[in-house]
Amino acid sequence: MERTSALEKMYNRIEQELEGQITFYSEDIRNLFPKMKNATIYWYLCKLVEKGYINRIRKGVYTINEWKGKSKVVLFAAAQDVALLLDEAGFNYYISGADILLKYMQHVPEQYPLILFAEKAAREEVERVLGGAGFQVIEPVKLKEQYETSFLSGDEKTQVVLYVTENFEFCEDNIATTEKAFVDLYFAVTRNGYPLALQELARIYRNLVRLGNIDRKRMIKAAEKRSIQYDIRFIAESKFITEQALMFVDILRREE
Repeated sequence: MERTSALEKMYNRIEQELEGQITFYSEDIRNLFPKMKNATIYWYLCKLVEKGYINRIRKGVYTINEWKGKSKVVLFAAAQDVALLLDEAGFNYYISGADILLKYMQHVPEQYPLILFAEKAAREEVERVLGGAGFQVIEPVKLKEQYETSFLSGDEKTQVVLYVTENFEFCEDNIATTEKAFVDLYFAVTRNGYPLALQELARIYRNLVRLGNIDRKRMIKAAEKRSIQYDIRFIAESKFITEQALMFVDILRREE
């Protein structure tokens, strides 16, 4: 307990002194704690990463974890309304996808479906509560069709794509982690026809990587729960893959 308390104090000092910095370095921490031994600083940094207070981008370079720092997700109005309704009804749920990643987008869509996960047993009740509040609840397999129909008819109801789950591992305070949000958005775009261009999805990922706000290993682990780990591992490791390997795989796929 004493070490945990000391860890929190150290994090609070780092957050306070380095506020506004996208990234910081081991040297910054040594300057904040000049009397602390290098080995002790290293131990604390490892623990801060392990506990999720900070993210390690590369050797000696870190960033504040958005779940612990001041950049925690602020939901847009429609998502806030959905969260309030589900909180009042006592449902176990989390919001994922575009709402979590909007700040990483270059072109923010005027209207987009909200991605929601809820317990399988509560599906009908969730649909009833949201439908009664004026939301259009959509089954994932019908997303493309229903989105296009609503768009062409000028229906302005906020659409909620409802996925059911028994796993709430990758969320905090009813909000998906960045890694889970990207995996869920990728799944929705590539499997369910979610109305977002692949180019914009790629920009989101590049921005996440550039800012050090995504953990590739955690992303792959989240992808395993959705059975798309091969896709996500390919994306996460793409910069290490040679052109020859890509050409080789293309040949294999064309000959299957």
